[in-house]
Amino acid sequence: MESYEKMRIPSEIFTFFTSPGGHSLIVRGVAGAGKTTFALQVIEELAHIEKGYYFSTRVSDSALMQHFPWLEDRLMGIAYPSVKDPSGKISQKSRNGLSKLKGLGSQQMGAPKKEMSISIGRDLGELESLYELVETMAPARTLIVIDSIDALAERYGMTFSSLISALQKDLVEGYGSNVLYVLENTEQSLDYLGDGVVIVSRSEFNRRRVREIEIVKLRGCEIQQPKYLFTLKGGKIQTFGYGSDRIPAHTGWMAIEDHNGHVSSGIIDLDRLTNGGLERGSMVLVELGPGVPSSVSGLIEQSLVANFVSMRRGVLWVPLRKVSADAVRTQMASLVSKEQFERCVRVPEVASQMEASAPYIMPVEGSNAATDLKWKTISYSLSGTESPMLSLLGFDTLESIYGEKVMDQMPEHLGIMKRNKGVCVCITSPSSRSKERLSDLANVHIKADRIGGTIVIYGEEPFTECNALAMEERAKGGKISLTPIV
Repeated sequence: MESYEKMRIPSEIFTFFTSPGGHSLIVRGVAGAGKTTFALQVIEELAHIEKGYYFSTRVSDSALMQHFPWLEDRLMGIAYPSVKDPSGKISQKSRNGLSKLKGLGSQQMGAPKKEMSISIGRDLGELESLYELVETMAPARTLIVIDSIDALAERYGMTFSSLISALQKDLVEGYGSNVLYVLENTEQSLDYLGDGVVIVSRSEFNRRRVREIEIVKLRGCEIQQPKYLFTLKGGKIQTFGYGSDRIPAHTGWMAIEDHNGHVSSGIIDLDRLTNGGLERGSMVLVELGPGVPSSVSGLIEQSLVANFVSMRRGVLWVPLRKVSADAVRTQMASLVSKEQFERCVRVPEVASQMEASAPYIMPVEGSNAATDLKWKTISYSLSGTESPMLSLLGFDTLESIYGEKVMDQMPEHLGIMKRNKGVCVCITSPSSRSKERLSDLANVHIKADRIGGTIVIYGEEPFTECNALAMEERAKGGKISLTPIV
């Protein structure tokens, strides 16, 4: 069975459709939200378990094939003839709902007679094809996607409720089939008709498009994550669960080389957001929003340091979270060697608070940042390393040492880094007081925020879309993956 971590749809939807018996799912949302793509992705994810078929009343087969070439053998018009029983004998054991819709039953399904405009014995061609397909495939379970149920009901002059009720009675309960209804009507008044309900939506977050899947109900299934951020990148649904940013263990480091004169951040996708990497002489602000765990800033810091160190470049590192230099060294032990770290990294520590000495510890007085972070002191301590140098400054720690007005003491350090073509990366948390002044000075401004259970990273300068953060193996650099929300 496919691993939940590799699935593109929410794990709850997979569990819902693969549990015993037939199930119906209503998928509703505004036009352009991604309902059709979601429905098709469900077919693809379940393909190794049950046959799925897509029936569309509003999109031509040729248009679908252009966007979803893998769908060819799943379209009703193409797939149905190849699955007929050679004997021509088709069981019709469960057509009570359909018979009533055709006017052959004792009364109409789900609505008073005055609401129905179906003549006695009326031909319901598409619906009968659906029934014949399910009957032919029985006892194997099938997944039928109807896109959209609104248009199908309108074609036959039926109410939504009568049509869904008939399909529920016959296909879902009678044959144990799975049926997914795409519903253009966004009203929740029809939610009671389906075993499950999903809302697909699009909205804005800080002037950027975001997409969400909300699981309203799944009868018989536990909903562990009610909302999922998702993207339509590549024409397919990709959802991001709570565990997407689970941090795997690092083992060794393969450096990302400079590109067109730009220095890598150590994260391939972050380099993409900054137009190819970090310019020499630039100042970068990484701003963490509320709810972003410290592990995210830790990954960014470690990736930056590891990439610079692996290229023998000097690093001045003030971690965002105030920890000892020994703790910092331990964090990097699996990425770079002890010799590399001691040669290339300097972590300032207040001399009066030092418990031990080491080559990577740079003692400072802790009274004035301008004095403690003088270029001559740093460059002498890192003599023998390559350029450009990285100054990685966590402002929670700087403010705890030098006070909330530490920015008044920083102009000399920031200026000399720029003049010497070094790279200065400043990281702030929601509690940092220095954010506004740093934002005014930064050439590049990256933000990290939390939407539901997903961390998103985006550029303010340069302006970029939201990118969902996940973890995956990479041949080079850090294991952070940033997927654009489109």
